[in-house]
Amino acid sequence: MAIASLKPIELFFRRAFLWGLGRMGQTGQKRLHAEFTIPESPSILLLRQDRLGDVLMSTFFLAALRERYPSSRLAILLGKNNWEVIPLLPFPCETFLYSKNMFADMKMLRMIRQEKFDVVIDLTDKASVTSSLLMSVIAPKLRIGIEKENSVIYDIAVPRPSQTEIHITQRIAELLRPFGIDPTTVDKRPRLRLTAIRQKGRIGLNVSSRTPERSAPAAASAEIAKGVLKLGFSEVLVFAAPHDRQRGEESVRIARDSRVHLAESKSTFAEFAEQIASCEYLITADTSVIQIAAAAGIPMVLMFKPMYDEHPWTPVGVDFEIHTQYPTLAALEPQPVLTLFQRLLERTSPAIVFDTEKSS
Repeated sequence: MAIASLKPIELFFRRAFLWGLGRMGQTGQKRLHAEFTIPESPSILLLRQDRLGDVLMSTFFLAALRERYPSSRLAILLGKNNWEVIPLLPFPCETFLYSKNMFADMKMLRMIRQEKFDVVIDLTDKASVTSSLLMSVIAPKLRIGIEKENSVIYDIAVPRPSQTEIHITQRIAELLRPFGIDPTTVDKRPRLRLTAIRQKGRIGLNVSSRTPERSAPAAASAEIAKGVLKLGFSEVLVFAAPHDRQRGEESVRIARDSRVHLAESKSTFAEFAEQIASCEYLITADTSVIQIAAAAGIPMVLMFKPMYDEHPWTPVGVDFEIHTQYPTLAALEPQPVLTLFQRLLERTSPAIVFDTEKSS
């Protein structure tokens, strides 16, 4: 109770901090792009200390910078929530961990500050107090970010496209403009180092997300698994997050079919990603899994709760269908998902002949 009661206080101070930055931006003067010269082989640090899906989605940005500056020094600052993505990054690069441990973070930031990076890029497109503080402490020669409430902290702020109309990857890609890179020419698919071979006949069914309202109920998941098998597939591999393992187990139990089984629990996120990459098709309720599947080129059906304030994080570069369940996925109906899955198959595997009586 005491911990919960601190949350409004924390939010108050965060809003007050952002408001203060906004006031500074109204009275200060923003320097122009022309005032900055980026070296031909710059040292660049990316700030991506948020969630797994965010850093997975941002890997295209890292790849675009490497292509533009092949001999540059590229580094990325991650957080405790996405640190495990390191083995999957498109190429080896320096990494720093923002652990929210005051003493460890002070030591880490002191070291980064001494490195004197040419550029630090804030990849968040929502105002972040953490990013603002990190940039202030690191003190690079040039700070770049997206125009928002805390943009007074940046030397260069690129315009933020509509969050409700424009996909997150397009919004992030605008940060490439100061480097002379046209974001419209950049392949925005996630870039991950994956080695798994897709197994024909294997369907991945991810039933978990961060919160219950974004997760698929066990009974509905079981019906989806049985419906997929009726279409002629040989296996449904059920994925569930470690905190949600019971949901996955219950889905398998209700399905009562030996071809529906729970994916083996893995000790690392990279190993889990390889499991996802082994599927021929995917049905998922989680955005980080979407990014893994997109990187592996897997067609998929998305199960989303409504997103009113932001464009859905749909996959880039692969075929997909999307089912939005109102008001949340707790009310998920299996049949619309199966209908969309069959539509996806008809588009991606036209040679498949469906037995409509069997699949209904």
